[in-house]
Order: sequence, then C-alpha cells, then structure tokens
Amino acid sequence: MHASVLTHLQSFHPADTHQRQLRDAYTDAVAGRGEAMLWKGLADHHITASCFVLSPDLDQILLTHHRKGQFWVQFGGHLEPADQSLEAAALREAREESGIDTLRLIGGVADLDRHDLHGGFTCRTHWDIGFTALADPLTPIAVSDESEDVAWWPIADLPEGATADLPRRIDRAVASLRRHTD
Repeated sequence: MHASVLTHLQSFHPADTHQRQLRDAYTDAVAGRGEAMLWKGLADHHITASCFVLSPDLDQILLTHHRKGQFWVQFGGHLEPADQSLEAAALREAREESGIDTLRLIGGVADLDRHDLHGGFTCRTHWDIGFTALADPLTPIAVSDESEDVAWWPIADLPEGATADLPRRIDRAVASLRRHTD
C-alpha cells in the first residue's frame, strides 16, 4: 500500500499552488513516516481515501450524511489491510457507503484535503486523497451503517450541513472528470 500511495501522489499534477503544497507535504509525510501514515491506530493522523460520485452531466453529486460527524460529505474512509491499492480503498468505501456495486473510478487523484476531526472521532487529522466516479442518479442507492442518509444533490445547491470545504473539493473533482472525459 505504501508504494501505491506514493505513486498516486507523485503522479498527481494539481493546477493550483495549495494543492501542490499539499501533494508535497503528503509525499514527504508518507515517505518519512511510512506505514504509520497509512493505518488507523498507528498515529492520530493518517491517509484516508475518498470518492466523489457525480452524475454523468456533472450537475449532481451523491453524498452521505455521516452518522458520527453529523455532516454531508463525499464517500470515504480509512485504508484497510485487504485493500490492494489506494484506488481500491477509495472504490471500496464508495461502494460500501453508496450501495452502488458497479462504480468505477475515472482518472487518478482529483483532490487532496487535510482536515482536523472533532467530537466522537478517535483520529485527530485525516489526510484525504480523493478520486472520482460517475453514476446515473436513477441507480438504486443504499444507506450504510456509517450513515444516516445517502442522497443526490445539485452541485449548485448543496444541503445544509455540508462540510465547509465540500464546494471547493467538488470543483476540483468536476475539473478532474472534465480533463478525463473530454
């Protein structure tokens, strides 16, 4: 998994300075701290993998209302030992939390976001690496044990209770999909 994370970070070529700085910080942390950066329980901050599931017209996003955090957010979570790669972790999380078994990732890394956690979380900071996928909004969805709800939302009208950084992250995910589907 360590090599997969480093490969994805090194192949990520963000368009803005902030994302480049995060990529460099992520790469240095993973290279320097090794396995401790990958697995929950080895440190209070570590890599997570997420997936932005968007409609084919890129006007809607499928979000989960996170049970523990009490906010709307993209699908994602911790890496697990059975995951063969960072992409596999992002895809597993998206499939588990959306109920859509047919999801496929498009392109590579779309977004990086390092955020602190509060409340009932045992981790302090997630260093999230986001990917993208497309799904038809008519595809049946399911709510996992980690969520209170899963729903499609217009990107231009996100739900109350969405994380503050979600609009910027969605913009990066949409830009990434456009690069890979045009």
